[in-house]
Amino acid sequence: MFIETGVSLDFQIPTLEDASWAVPLLEASGRIGCEYSYTTMFMWRHFYHNRLARFGDHVFFSAGKDAQVFLPPMGPSLREGLDILMGYTAGKGEPLKLVGADPAIVQEVETHFPGQFTVAPQRGDFDYLYSQAELAELPGRKFHSKKNHVSGFSRKYDWSYEPISGTNVSQVIEMAEEWCRQKGNCRDKGLRSENCAIKEALSHREQLSIRGGLIRVEGKVVAFSFGSPINREVFDIQVEKALPDYPGAYAVINQAFAGTLGEFKLLNRENDLGIEGLRRAKLSYHPALILEKYTCIQNR
Repeated sequence: MFIETGVSLDFQIPTLEDASWAVPLLEASGRIGCEYSYTTMFMWRHFYHNRLARFGDHVFFSAGKDAQVFLPPMGPSLREGLDILMGYTAGKGEPLKLVGADPAIVQEVETHFPGQFTVAPQRGDFDYLYSQAELAELPGRKFHSKKNHVSGFSRKYDWSYEPISGTNVSQVIEMAEEWCRQKGNCRDKGLRSENCAIKEALSHREQLSIRGGLIRVEGKVVAFSFGSPINREVFDIQVEKALPDYPGAYAVINQAFAGTLGEFKLLNRENDLGIEGLRRAKLSYHPALILEKYTCIQNR
């Protein structure tokens, strides 16, 4: 579709091949929200109807089957990217709807387009970012309960950690399927989609720059976690699963995997989806930063 600026944006389903050009541009943007992980965009492309477009060095992400929403564009100029998007949505007769705008982006939107957007917080989408060193070491009194979980697991089980690789990935996928069966036999559409996304992502680990690890007890995989870099300083933890029959396994895989990510300053453990129990769990690990996110809807 041609837009008012004369630029054509061709939104397409993200592919594995797109990662080769999209990832460097995403990393260069300096954004730290989980939405800016190409792996996240790729994994959930079918469930959220994620789409990708490029214009020069600008990258555009959209979501939604019927009503499109957009991430703030990435590229050399946020203002230029927003001009392009506003022209695109105007050509469709719709206002521009941005999601996942952090406070710095909101400030820039209001500076360049004063009074043109209505801004509202997306509390369930706030990201929780943690010090890698703290998650790996669990130092001090504030992590006392977490250390107790790990110690209790170690007293009860003879466990081992290993990185996810070609030799064990099939066992990880089997554990993910078992976890899903125990959560209502995957009747929930979101769980089914997640299970499919896990299989696909693990099958293309190298192309998606995925790193992960697992916990074994008596040879059985009982927990795993994986993710990919957002940039050189921030790593996104996309999936973490533990079988409920092994209490403490979440704390163990959390610490063990974090210990392998020493080159990153922060670990983004994503949002809480507005689920109170998940929010308490994320807060209990004492985030170094809660990344606020906002919707910015163009006034008409």
